[in-house]
Amino acid sequence: MVPYFCLLLVIFGQWIMLFPHGQISFNKPINKSQKKVFIVLTCLELIFFAGLRSTNIGADTAIYLKALNYYKSLPHDKILNAKLIYPFDFEIGYFILTKICAFFSFSNAKFLFLIACLIYIPVFKFIYDYSENPFMSTMIYLAFGFFGYSLGIFRQMIAISICLMGFKYVLERKLYYYIIFILLAMTFHTTAIIMLPMYWLNKINLENKFYQILFVEATLFIFARKIVNVFIFLAPKYTGYVGGMYDTHGGSYTMLFILNILFVLSYRCYMIDKTKFDEMSIKALVVAMYLQVVSYSMQIFGRIVPYYSIYMILVIPCLIRTIFKKNVLVSRILLMVLFLFIFYILTQGNANLNPYEFIV
Repeated sequence: MVPYFCLLLVIFGQWIMLFPHGQISFNKPINKSQKKVFIVLTCLELIFFAGLRSTNIGADTAIYLKALNYYKSLPHDKILNAKLIYPFDFEIGYFILTKICAFFSFSNAKFLFLIACLIYIPVFKFIYDYSENPFMSTMIYLAFGFFGYSLGIFRQMIAISICLMGFKYVLERKLYYYIIFILLAMTFHTTAIIMLPMYWLNKINLENKFYQILFVEATLFIFARKIVNVFIFLAPKYTGYVGGMYDTHGGSYTMLFILNILFVLSYRCYMIDKTKFDEMSIKALVVAMYLQVVSYSMQIFGRIVPYYSIYMILVIPCLIRTIFKKNVLVSRILLMVLFLFIFYILTQGNANLNPYEFIV
């Protein structure tokens, strides 16, 4: 756990140095140039932290590196024309990326650095563009498992990052550009299709929809398995999961509880003052709640929740600023302790992330 907490301390330290009058009070305006410096430094730190890790860190890191080394072992003139083979059943975008890296003889470390760049650069560009407090957004990204997830689930996290890059076209109402980003994301993980409805969420009016939203959530608990069966019928690729190791029911309700609490608080604050919240982010949380409910009927569906739950990196800083309007030192410290505790629980209990080791 020590390397992870050292990373957190470094990020916290540079926030204090860059914002000596705003490190505790989250209500002060942030200088854009200082914000950019913080974003660049933090992004580089996460890239190096992920790139220098041992190859046994991360849930699926081993299989991705096996694929890289398999294609490297082929005759050089046959790498780019090599066919997709089991168990490397990757989407075309990630498959091409792997073969290009193999063609140029990337080492494991270089490959991990490249993957880290593809994941974190879009995420921090998103934070820079839309977060009112990049430090809190970074802490949330770390504390709620997105960073830990990215250390092993490469294809999906790249897909999520690409979808975040397309968010500007949701706001600008440019459907064709947004579709291009969704299609590109799907070449890394087909589940990215789940983000296409994001474009039409703006047509839903949140006002006076509080109880309706909760009613739909309760209904989904009842019909979740039927919804999963419909999805599998429409996407036969996932038929193999039925009856398999991922076809399990139940699971921890912690994330669903967190998403519901965030929704209730953000909705109430949004109805009081609509100018202080990004409505699309709250709607994304609602979708995340629904997906989380459905995932309890089939475990593998939990993997699509982060596409929408990642928008908590925008919602929580707004909540903190709205709820704690005054510079109450104790409140900020308690929030930081809470984030650190969540980070500790998620990391300490994950054998794929802990203990952290540097590459040899």
